[in-house]
Amino acid sequence: MGAFMSCAYAWHKQSRAKAAQNSAFQALKKEVASLKEEKEKLKEEKERLATHWGRQEEAYKASLRVAQEAREEANKRLHEVAQSQAELLGEVVPLRSKIADLEAVAETSKTYQKKLEDQCVDREQTLGKTEVALADKTDECSQLTTENTSLQAKVQELISALSSKYQEMTAQAVDFKVAEEKLLREAAISFAEGFAEALVQAACANPGIDVSGCSPLREVVDGKIVPLEAPKE
Repeated sequence: MGAFMSCAYAWHKQSRAKAAQNSAFQALKKEVASLKEEKEKLKEEKERLATHWGRQEEAYKASLRVAQEAREEANKRLHEVAQSQAELLGEVVPLRSKIADLEAVAETSKTYQKKLEDQCVDREQTLGKTEVALADKTDECSQLTTENTSLQAKVQELISALSSKYQEMTAQAVDFKVAEEKLLREAAISFAEGFAEALVQAACANPGIDVSGCSPLREVVDGKIVPLEAPKE
């Protein structure tokens, strides 16, 4: 009877140790699952930020293209105005020369001089109109120059904002990478500590058992402990 009670007590003690070991293993599995879930959430957040950054970058690029097109258009108009100004200046010089020639001829004949004076008046009026047009073109050229300067400043602001945003997103990506690596290290340490504790409990519950061949990097195949196979991609 005493031997039966001893066996029953030993069996009961062994069952409790096995149950405790199973409980610890289940808790470890839950913790690993939780860490995997947290890793997936971090991965999704990283992808969301990458998508968001891509959209913002496209918007900045579109704004930059619009600004560059506006600057090119302003430069084109400025060039056209400069050409018009040069043409008007080219017209003014011959007109002044003709006026001088007519005044010289007028000295030979008063009658013809009166006619020439009338022509000079007409020419002067034409010259005045030309000078007014030239002044208007000059004002327009100055205005276009101011607009061009403003557009260049806006382009620089957009480039600066895009550069700052890129640096910010790069820093965030680095922070996420560091956090991910930290979680992986903590998960590996937690798993190794849990496995070691399970081996200690198994050895305690089964005195004399050999656990030297046990490792978290091994598995049981056909009743033997063998190294884990690399996961197939």
